[in-house]
Parts: sequence; C-alpha cells; structure tokens
Amino acid sequence: MTLISHLKAPHLNAPHLSLPHLHHKGTTVEEASPPLFPTKIVVVGGAAGGMSFVTRARRLCESAEITIFEKGPFVDFATCGIPYALGGLLQSDEALVPQTPESTKARYNVDVRLGSEVININREKKTLEYTTEDGDTQCTAYDKLVLAPGAEPNRPAIPGADADNVFSLQTIPDMEYIKCYLATHNNRSVAIIGGGCIGLEAAESLHASGAQISIIEYLPHVFPPIDQDIAARLHAEIKSKGVELYLSARVKEIRHAPGPKSASEIVLESGEKIEAHIILLVAGVRPRTELAQRAGLECNRFGVITNEYMRTTDPDIYAIGDMACTMNTVTKTQHNLALAGPANRQGRLVADHIFGRKVAYRGSVGTTVCQVFGLNVAIVGSSIRSLRAQGLTPEYITVHPPNHDSYYPNSSTMTLKLAFSRPDGRILGAQILGKEGVDKRIDVIATCMQAGMTVFDLEHLELAYAPPFGSAKDPVNVAGFVACNVLRGDTEIVHPEDLTSDLLEYWQVVDVRSEDEFKNGLVKCALRISLEELRENMNTLDKSKKTMVYCQDGYRGYSAYRILKQNGFEHVANLDGGFKEITQGGHATLIA
Repeated sequence: MTLISHLKAPHLNAPHLSLPHLHHKGTTVEEASPPLFPTKIVVVGGAAGGMSFVTRARRLCESAEITIFEKGPFVDFATCGIPYALGGLLQSDEALVPQTPESTKARYNVDVRLGSEVININREKKTLEYTTEDGDTQCTAYDKLVLAPGAEPNRPAIPGADADNVFSLQTIPDMEYIKCYLATHNNRSVAIIGGGCIGLEAAESLHASGAQISIIEYLPHVFPPIDQDIAARLHAEIKSKGVELYLSARVKEIRHAPGPKSASEIVLESGEKIEAHIILLVAGVRPRTELAQRAGLECNRFGVITNEYMRTTDPDIYAIGDMACTMNTVTKTQHNLALAGPANRQGRLVADHIFGRKVAYRGSVGTTVCQVFGLNVAIVGSSIRSLRAQGLTPEYITVHPPNHDSYYPNSSTMTLKLAFSRPDGRILGAQILGKEGVDKRIDVIATCMQAGMTVFDLEHLELAYAPPFGSAKDPVNVAGFVACNVLRGDTEIVHPEDLTSDLLEYWQVVDVRSEDEFKNGLVKCALRISLEELRENMNTLDKSKKTMVYCQDGYRGYSAYRILKQNGFEHVANLDGGFKEITQGGHATLIA
C-alpha cells in the first residue's frame, strides 16, 4: 500500500514544503518572560519546525494544551527525502512519515488536526479560523501561536504549465502522483525545469530508475548558490551521465499533444524544443506569508519579520522555518534559508522562549550540501558572485587537496574555494566539490564561521587523521595555509577569471609542470620550464616583465613564485588553482 491511499483527492499540484530558514533584525518588543506560562498553544504547520517546537514544548510543560493544524495529509513528514523516494532509492515511502496523529498524541499528548487549513487570525481576540477535512469552518482560541506553514512552490506563469503531466515536487502527495503517473503511462522521459537542489536530486533519483532526463535551468549554471567555476564541474558530471542540460534557458511555453502516450514539447525562448512525457516544475520556493499578511504581521520578500526569539511584531505570535525572515550572519543582511536544520533549531528555541528561557536564534551561515550523481557539492556562507553583488570585495583562494592520503586506496581530489576578507581574514564562505569528504570539511568551516574564527585559525585546527580518513595536512588546513600566505604577503595570486588571451600576451607565463604534464595542454604564451629546472634556467627569463607561474594545482607554482621572488623578480604572481582550475573551471579559452 502506498501513501497515496491516505489521500482524499488527487490535487496534482498540491503545494507544501518545509525547508529551513533565515533571520533578520530584532523588533522593539519587550522580552520579559511572562509571569504565567500559556495554557493553550496552537501551531500552524506540522513539518520540521512545527514538530520540533511541540516536542520541545511538551518536555518543558506537561500541562499546556498543544494543537497542530496541518493542511496536508501527513504530520512530521521528511520533505528532504522526497526526491530520493521518487526514483525508488528509499526502500519504503513509509519511512518519510515517522509519526502519525495517533503516535503524536500517545507520545507527546499533542492534538494533530490533518487536512485543516488556518484561513484567518484575529489578533485582537486571539482566535483563528480554520477549515476541516469536511469543509466546515471552525474557530479556536490561543494564548501563543506558532506559524510554521513552510514555503510554497514558485510556479512561473508558463503557458501550458497547468496540464496533468506537469508536477511540483514538494510534498509526499506530489511524489505519489508522479510515481502513479509514471506507472500508469509507462513513460520514461522527464524534463526538470529548475536546476537547484530539488531538481538535481530528482534528476539523479529518476535517472537511477532508468528515466531519460533533461534539466532546464534559467540561470547560467545549476545549483545557483555556488560560483560558475565550481558549477562547471557539476555540468561535466551531469552530462557524463547522459542527462541533457540546458543552461540560461527560459521556457516560453509547454505544448501538449493529444493522447496519453504523446510527449509534450517545451519551447524555449531561443526557439529550441525539448520533448518529455513528464515535466517537473521545481523552480524554487517562496515563503508562505499570506496568512501572516492578512493578520497584519510585518513581512517582506524574505518572509515574516522576526526578532532574535523568532517573535513577530505581535508578541504572542512566532514565525519559524521557511516562512520566517532571519539574519545572514556573514553579510548581516536579511534572507530566507529553506533548509530543515535551521527550522528545527528555531522550533526548539521558540519553545524555550515561551516557557521562560531566553535562548536567542543566532542567525544562519547557510550551510548546504547536495549529491549530484558521482559528486558532492557544498557551500557555507556566500559565493564570490553573491558577495560582490552585495558590495563586498572578497579575496579567495582555490586548492585541490586529496580527500585522504593519496597513497591510500580510492583517494580522490576535491576542489575547495575559500572566501575571506582583508586584512582580518574573516571567513566569508567556502565551496567544496568532490567525491568523498565534502560534508566533513564544509561542516568544519561552518563551525569555524559560527565561532567567529578566521583563516589564521584554520592553520591551527587539529583534525582527526588516519590515512583512510584524511591527511596530516587536512584540506581545511591547506586552505588556511594558502589564504594566510596571501594575507601575509608570502605570495601573490591571479585568478583565471581575471585573465584574457590578450592580457596573457603581455605577461611572461611560465609552466613549471613536468614534461609529461605539458602534453595535456598549456596556457597560451606559456614557456615550459619544470620546477626542478627553474633555478638553472632563470637567466632565460626577463626580470623586468610581469611574470605568472603555474603548475597543475597551485602548489608547485607557489614554490616557483618563492624562487623567482627571492631572485630579484619583482612582479610575480601564481595562478590560483593551477592549470586544473583553467581546464575544469570553464576557462578553456585560455588554453593554447
């Protein structure tokens, strides 16, 4: 029996989602703990944030009456697992719903009302109206109200997007309808409009089930939080699996041919046409703020305005999760982070605050990880592109260390891009891509950022080491070493994005790789002098010219830089990330 058997009606594009969240400035609300704890608490939304709140609230107060109103057919559902269950990567869809109304009542003494949509809040009377599964409208009172309805799919106004074979992918009902459609129509071609986390995870899951996949992304690269050079490696991985990838692609319309087995035609503004039997429209999400706006709570495009206790502009109403506007601790700006981790933490701290414990939300550094076929990609903080868009001028370095000792079997290289500020070395963000060990390193850097550490601290981190797990110089240490070299003036670097073919003609470019590596290509205008031969051939170079040195990944280039600098070459720079950054980062025009 599938989960769809619990549903009453097949709303093909049923919205609902629960990801995580973000933070913002405090409001001018008196934060003194109330002398008496509330006796009646109402929660709107039964996913990550809502359930985290009620379980914590019950542990703090046994006597409070707690009720959850959930619009959908499930409570405590694992939204983040939906793309993996879609293609059958999970053994059972039932694993996505660990709790039921009955088990929640038995374990936590919490009343769960499924199929109940809250439609209005009367702040003056402290009541709310809701519709039941039977369509009736009822009213209930509250002492404290916690809003956690999550986010809703962003559905662009595309002609033809309302057809039966065009689906959202945000809820368990969405997933079940897609699986039923696949099973009953026996169609195996799927077009995914949207190259974010959900789209990429769905692509991998459906690809594993044998479906033919196309990904259509509006922006120049998939996984929008990262930079173009990191995404270029994802593009290569995606294409290597036989997935069609369309970038900077704007959908003009979707045309549908008659007949259940006929493919639809997605027409791009460029005129290109893509055929698919099933279309997933997963072009991001937006916070569900309509209810809060009707109630007169202050909102903006990032969600409901909250203070450090997740309190809204009404002292008796809190907002958590996807619908809450919170603070980005890196840029000190408002944002909305659709992730389950922050939502869970916010739910817990709201319970603490309601019951007299002043635990404040510290904001978010935005830690995200995603599996894309054989690669894992992660980001914390902001990308270089995003930092520049906010008026900052970050410095950054790129390194390519192994995930563990290279002599130990199955070692693989990762790419780590670290952003920081001058001269203090404050960590602004990191992006990591590789086969293994990505999550471990991004978590370390995220912890450092939340602790206020700098790149100078990364040099000194003592991390677990044994050949199967890491290196004596962990990738995080290596990133710290290189960043500190830059800040201390031990090296000057130049990034591939700053180079052009015309500019290279005016530089003295020296490739210090080995003879065998030269065969794999050279940067334009490069002279071939291996590192081992550099000292004895320095007299062939012009000290007055601006010189760029490079190797495969940057390490030998740094050694070459130090040799030349200490021998009277005044204007020298090492190519950040080395030749690998040019070949894998999307800079092929710089290759001879």
